[in-house]
Amino acid sequence: MIPRFLRARRTWRAVAVLSSALVLAGCTNSTRAVPHVTGIPSIGIAVPLHKVACTTSNSCIALGTTGSQLVPSSVGEYRRSNGSWSVLNVPEAPSSLITSTSCWKTGCLIGGIQPSGSLVWVYNASSQSVTVQDVPPTSQGVRALDCFVAGACAAIVSTTSTASSTGTTNNVSAISFTSDGGVTWSAPTPLPWTLGETVKSVSCTDALNCMVSAESGAGTLDLEVTHDAGLNWIARPTPPSWVSLSSLHCVKLTCVAIANTTTSSFIVRSTTFARLWHATALRVKASALACTSIGHCVIVGENATGQPWLATLTNSSVVASRLQYVPSALVDVACGTTTCAAIGVSTLLALHP
Repeated sequence: MIPRFLRARRTWRAVAVLSSALVLAGCTNSTRAVPHVTGIPSIGIAVPLHKVACTTSNSCIALGTTGSQLVPSSVGEYRRSNGSWSVLNVPEAPSSLITSTSCWKTGCLIGGIQPSGSLVWVYNASSQSVTVQDVPPTSQGVRALDCFVAGACAAIVSTTSTASSTGTTNNVSAISFTSDGGVTWSAPTPLPWTLGETVKSVSCTDALNCMVSAESGAGTLDLEVTHDAGLNWIARPTPPSWVSLSSLHCVKLTCVAIANTTTSSFIVRSTTFARLWHATALRVKASALACTSIGHCVIVGENATGQPWLATLTNSSVVASRLQYVPSALVDVACGTTTCAAIGVSTLLALHP
């Protein structure tokens, strides 16, 4: 006999999947004023979800780790074409954290931190499989990833360096590139300007031109760009009130991102590769942004009362969605060309924005 609480959970999941499918089917109607998006509980509810990823062919996955030695230490799910989510077998990852994902048409790179240093997995969309991949040499953790063409990606990794004059060991970020989906990586090139800072996001338009944001423990933001694959960096000015810049997404010279102050969140856009930004204020705390195109994005986070929040962004117009079966704040979102997926720690959502 199936216990009552499991029957209830299965019923909730079945109702949610059906509701989600109906929502997705109706999302082609561009005249709707308040879109509805329905969540479903994750299968591996004991392991919190951290990151979501969607290929440009709209194959979406959700991943999480416990950060402890307990088994299971990791969880994965993938979205089927009918809108349901199924178990995605992922490697065990004791005491590890998944920090970043980025995709192309047929796959994704997944980056993180594990006791031995960097963690890199690769997702194959055709076989719905995740396997362990080689990591950038000498790296101590993957902080951010961005794939700009099929299999060609940049990784911001943590490294250590020793000052020759004092013998002091310093932690500094570095950039490494792959052109074959993570099979091989270039030797990491240090980013000296990130000394003592935490990298939040990277976006590259090609193998030469990249933008990286980092923040310090003192609440200051650094934003720099490179036009020679990381050999030289140019600082870009940002308003003094900005303490972080995340979810960077650039196409040629046009970029969109989330900027946070100590009290507010903004959607910011640039058409000059970050020389100048235009901000749209949000009445919520935004946690992540992803785009189907540079002018059409989905934003997730929580409102002033701590309730989960999701909205679509078309240029500078923000339209909030009505959420059902979403018990906690949304922490990440990813988009293919037509489908987006978002997650809370124990909830999955999908929509056609």
